[in-house]
Amino acid sequence: MPAARKSSRNNAAKAGAMLLAAIGIGIWAMADRPGQDQPSAACAAARPADPPSYAALCAALNRPDLPALLGTPQGQVSAAGPAPLAFGPDAVAEVHVGLSVVALTDSSVTVEDIAGMPEFHPRPTTVLGHGALTYTTSTVTLGAGGSPQTLFVHDLPGATPSPASEDDKTSPGSGAPVRRLVVAQDPKGPGGRAFEIAIFRTNGEPVDDALLHQVAEAVMPTLPGWVATPSDPSRSASAASQ
Repeated sequence: MPAARKSSRNNAAKAGAMLLAAIGIGIWAMADRPGQDQPSAACAAARPADPPSYAALCAALNRPDLPALLGTPQGQVSAAGPAPLAFGPDAVAEVHVGLSVVALTDSSVTVEDIAGMPEFHPRPTTVLGHGALTYTTSTVTLGAGGSPQTLFVHDLPGATPSPASEDDKTSPGSGAPVRRLVVAQDPKGPGGRAFEIAIFRTNGEPVDDALLHQVAEAVMPTLPGWVATPSDPSRSASAASQ
């Protein structure tokens, strides 16, 4: 990666850290937790600055079977809406289910971009025939004592690589591990736009890659911009209906 690009990202990361310190609010502590007699949360309306694609992202992610996909079939969605902390122009939707926070991004950061960032230890994989990479970042925790504030920072300028060993578990004090899967929207275009699923658990437990793929394979084929391949179930379903 060119030195100028690295310098630019480092400066952006510093600016992001300063912004977080200035905000100092508990985004995830503020989310309401529904009781057993309350319905799952619907997607919040887009804010004036949110990109138009936010609505489709949130609708696709906030699906009835999301708790089951996350391994908590009795869970409920307690919050769904635009990402409260996201750098850059990309649309990001977030959904909370119990201890899990899931984000879906229509990303201008491509699979090739992530492959060129060795500090994130990206690992190649595929999703329904599309080129993809997994990598891990960390949440940012502000404050101490009885009410620490855990923030999920979106987009790479605000993200910090997990100082992890090869098993992708973060070291003590580094924040909760955020496991991420970035997938090319077009299987023939790894340098084009991507969709990204990111998941972390507020108790700090790592996220299994099989679960990450399970969510991605269910959600991504339903999104505008996804180019189906023969291995994509959505393509088979479409052909059967014709």
